Amino acid sequence: MKNFLGFILILVSSSIFACGFYPFGEEIRYSFFNPSNFNYYSYSEFNYSYNSFYPNTDGVYPQGSINENENLWMKYCRHKVSIEAIRSILYNFNEEEINEKSSNEMLLYFYKTKNLEAVNYLKFAKTCEPLNGMYGDPWEKKEGATMPKRKDLINKAVAISKKVKDKEIKLRYTFLALRLAYYNNDLEQIKSLYDTIFKQQKKKDILNYWSLYFRTFAETDKALANFYAAQVFVKAPDKRFMISQVFNSKISLEDVLKYAKNDEERANVYFLTGVKKSDQALFCLEKVYQYNPKFEGLSFLLLREINKIEDWVFTPYYSLFNPAVSKYDYWSDDANNSIKDVLNRVENDRVYAGKVLQFVSNVKLKKINDPILWKLGKSYLSFVAKNNQSCLNEIAVLEKEISKTDPLYNQIKIIKALALTANQEKGKAVILDAVKPILLENQKNRKFLFAIGRELEYKQNTLDAAFLYSKLNEVVTEPRDYSENNTAVWKTLKNKSNSYRDFYSDYFEYIDVIYSPEQVREIVEQIENKRENLDSFSEWKQSYLKKEISRLYDLIGTKYIRQNNLKLASEYFEKLDIDEVASYADCLWEKPNCKESDMFDANPFFVLKYTPEFIKQQKSFKLNKRSITEHLILYLNKASNPKEVNKDYYYFLAANAYYNMTQNGNSWMMRRYNWHHYVDDTPFEDEKEYFQGNLAQQYYLLALKHAKTDKFKALCLRMIGRCEKNKLQYQYPDDYDSKIENYDDFLLSKNKYYQDLKSKYADDYVDLMSDCSSFEEYFKARR
Repeated sequence: MKNFLGFILILVSSSIFACGFYPFGEEIRYSFFNPSNFNYYSYSEFNYSYNSFYPNTDGVYPQGSINENENLWMKYCRHKVSIEAIRSILYNFNEEEINEKSSNEMLLYFYKTKNLEAVNYLKFAKTCEPLNGMYGDPWEKKEGATMPKRKDLINKAVAISKKVKDKEIKLRYTFLALRLAYYNNDLEQIKSLYDTIFKQQKKKDILNYWSLYFRTFAETDKALANFYAAQVFVKAPDKRFMISQVFNSKISLEDVLKYAKNDEERANVYFLTGVKKSDQALFCLEKVYQYNPKFEGLSFLLLREINKIEDWVFTPYYSLFNPAVSKYDYWSDDANNSIKDVLNRVENDRVYAGKVLQFVSNVKLKKINDPILWKLGKSYLSFVAKNNQSCLNEIAVLEKEISKTDPLYNQIKIIKALALTANQEKGKAVILDAVKPILLENQKNRKFLFAIGRELEYKQNTLDAAFLYSKLNEVVTEPRDYSENNTAVWKTLKNKSNSYRDFYSDYFEYIDVIYSPEQVREIVEQIENKRENLDSFSEWKQSYLKKEISRLYDLIGTKYIRQNNLKLASEYFEKLDIDEVASYADCLWEKPNCKESDMFDANPFFVLKYTPEFIKQQKSFKLNKRSITEHLILYLNKASNPKEVNKDYYYFLAANAYYNMTQNGNSWMMRRYNWHHYVDDTPFEDEKEYFQGNLAQQYYLLALKHAKTDKFKALCLRMIGRCEKNKLQYQYPDDYDSKIENYDDFLLSKNKYYQDLKSKYADDYVDLMSDCSSFEEYFKARR
């Protein structure tokens, strides 16, 4: 089991970044109501999770606590024996070591009180251990084969139980026989032993419920089996994981409840029903409260319901993913997975949160076992239901009731920070002074940082949102981050369709797509607005992006390239730090290429991808964003000069550069930071330009307009047709859903410029279309 869980951890931890994986489950789930802050460890296997349910490999009892069996032995020894002595006998001793020479405190007590029945029982229990798998199979779920030796031990245990005088030892022998019968597949023996001995008990202890556990497996009446399972689930914590698997949620509750003799048993049935539900379970909460309000399971059920609600609401609200536990299949149910659909469901779930809030508000706190949980739950549900001020009012009371050293106090502050931020007016939201220290104290909590950032972004404060998103990159990732749900991935409202690449986990990738150049400039300006004695929060907020200034300059310039604002693009490329990026002073105009730091494969003005060089480069210069931008400005200025005699030449060079800035070119990095060919990926503002090359086509057309020779005109048409082909491929993608037959012939028939080339320059058509090595000849024929 440990190896299996380790494998799952490795798999999950790699899923965000590994090729072919997609975020899911606990990676995307948002939870600010942490179950570990509440005292329900024995139920923790049933905390709401994408992984529901999974066993606690360390057991269901907190470290250092005394379990029911140990406690039963302590009572039997009249509390005159230490727990260490009892554990030593139970878990470490073998049959031979149980003798009067032992120094074990428990054995000394039994020999001193002449309780040989207890000593003999311990010896017999050790004899049975290899045949019942008590330690190798902690949930006792193994189906054993019938064994004569086991049958002999069953008969012996039954016979001894009838002879011993000590009532508790008699029950222990019966339990051993019953458990051995389970492993021997003797269901009738199980029924007989339980129904004649344990069923008659008025005051039931852990032995009874352990026995009822096996009796449940032997029961053929499914409704009665469900009833038994519910009682075991409540009373035997170490059997909960396996007995929950037996409970069949499809069986009518009415049929199950007819076996209940009192309100406590009814409450237990509704409790396990609620635990097993992954959808709304308010009616179970109401029924458990009605029948047994003091039951700790009622509070756990509320905790679980709140965790469900926050997944249904906050996972989609903040990340725009479907909830981690969702009935919708992300890949096969596109009709229900648009961002609009996801957010519509959020509003429905907020309404349900309001219903649970109403129930919580009507509960009488004196009747329940954990008033603090209910008070905190009430404040949090108010926030979920968008009653931010009510949430803050409740928080103000709780801050006075809970010690600042209690882990719950930080839980309160996280909710308070979220509510304070969400409670601001749209267009006027800021990081409030009351929120700042909470952010600093929880700066390693990625989902909390992102949620505050997202609230600010929704309130139109994209500046502070970006600063908070950048802090996600600063949190050191550790393996436990994934198991503890400490990751942040998200989508954007501009997503057009679902794909394997429609999410973000890095601030830069996000603002690269979503922010305007002016919004990025605002980030840089705040950092560069140097003020003396920045407060500690501002220092922390800006610390990561201070190191990213050059990268942000580059991003602003790149964004202006996408808008074809060459002048502003050039200004920001010029701002780049010469110590971190190549010195532009040595790289412009007639200087030779500096190969060591080139980021471009080839000169975009003179070289076309997959095409032999056909234009002589008269001046060499280093290739980088600034030099390419300034050359593009220069060539366009020359081409637009009325006195320029080589307009066709400069328009052609400019067209080449624009073509090379597309997905098909050698300088795509002028527009993108990562190359891809998927047209459904991310909503960049220049998406059509990147895939279609419309500007390239525009300037090839101008080159054609000013061309003087037929051969150069034919070459221009060939390049215009190439742009048209890319445009048609964008409009009619050749994917597995395509119904287009003979795809290449289809594109050719649709391409009016190739048709013009064929009709106007028939003698050149074959040369230009079949062999691009002829381009050199045609370009030289320009004059």
